[in-house]
Amino acid sequence: MRIGVDIDGVVSDSYPYWMQELNQYFGKDVKTITNYDMHRDFEVPRSDMNDFFVGNAERLLFMPDIVAGAKEGIEALIKEGHEIIYVTARTPEEKDVTIRWLAKSEIPHEHVLFSGFNSKVDLVKEWSIEAFIEDYHVNAQEIAAIGVPVFLLTTSYNLNYGELSQGIKRCQSWKDVVEGIRELKGPLKG
Repeated sequence: MRIGVDIDGVVSDSYPYWMQELNQYFGKDVKTITNYDMHRDFEVPRSDMNDFFVGNAERLLFMPDIVAGAKEGIEALIKEGHEIIYVTARTPEEKDVTIRWLAKSEIPHEHVLFSGFNSKVDLVKEWSIEAFIEDYHVNAQEIAAIGVPVFLLTTSYNLNYGELSQGIKRCQSWKDVVEGIRELKGPLKG
């Protein structure tokens, strides 16, 4: 299968690092991110949050660790004959730092697509992606709505959105993701 894989929160353990940096920068003590729109948890204007990310993009995208089990999960899927295509909301201007992070982390990568702040659905269709691994519930719902099964890694910021749409399976770990893809034969049931 051709599997789409998000990067931040799925392969790159970005959020703990970002939270540490944001707490320092804004003089806060936020312990948990409960909203994908992090400016809400930090109680700062969206524009201030955006300015921080634009001004510090290189460090914020290059320094995070790998999500536990991601490297091994990706390698297992590739070994089983699946094709991995990264589809990230990062911008095309962030391509260089993204590729360097993947290389530094020794994450196999051939195709890395950048949706910027646009929906990932067009890239999922264009690349005929057959399953997707995501952490943002809105992306998961949009992708599942076009008939592509989505494996949603559980995070602190995707727990409070009620019942998941059909076609989305919540996963606690990369082990759950790999097992779910192995079992994928029909419609997903949360």
